[in-house]
Amino acid sequence: MTNNIPHLVLDWYFDVPNQKLSIDITENLSYIALEGGREGFTKIFNGESIHITLSAWENSEKHWISDNYSELVGTFQPDGNRVIKHPTLDRDDNCPMGVGPDGYYLDHMQRRQCILDGHDQAVISRGDSGTVYTTVDNGKTIFKREAHRNVVYPEVNDPAFDDFKWTDHSQPCLQQPWAEGVKLSSYIEMEEDGISVGTISKCESVKWDDAPRPELQEFYNYPTE
Repeated sequence: MTNNIPHLVLDWYFDVPNQKLSIDITENLSYIALEGGREGFTKIFNGESIHITLSAWENSEKHWISDNYSELVGTFQPDGNRVIKHPTLDRDDNCPMGVGPDGYYLDHMQRRQCILDGHDQAVISRGDSGTVYTTVDNGKTIFKREAHRNVVYPEVNDPAFDDFKWTDHSQPCLQQPWAEGVKLSSYIEMEEDGISVGTISKCESVKWDDAPRPELQEFYNYPTE
């Protein structure tokens, strides 16, 4: 593959209240990810549903999508030896599944790193519990991504990490297949979790920062209660 051919990028939609992660590629082709793809995928093609295992997704299905719909979603170009310089951090990134149009890595579901990093929302602060508080509208609405141990990172079985918690990802993935994404929160909850009065006041005045990538908000149905 030449470097000027766009890599396969899939923008999955996360219906948070219903915990459904899906993508419509065309009106006749869609997928539902099961536990971040760890339990495979449901493929709905021409009205028929079939189960795609994670192995089949990696070894054949993404190639099939690429072969038939590259004009819509790009071309799958796997390379286990691909290493790129991180666009903003002083480190190398392994990118076996490809590189997105913004120069960041793509995961096993071909999602852009900005999706997994939760750039649809602005981070407000991390509470004493480890929970991260975020907003889509400059502090008017408060969301949270809770800290927990419901993960499959190898460190969870290491006694050195017995007290460690991981912040919930914005979407389920292989390491956090049960990630629930954001939940609705409040100024009161932030205060109880140790967030400073000044930070909360700035949110109440709707003067918090804009989300880094507000255009990503179209890929979410956020909770309202």
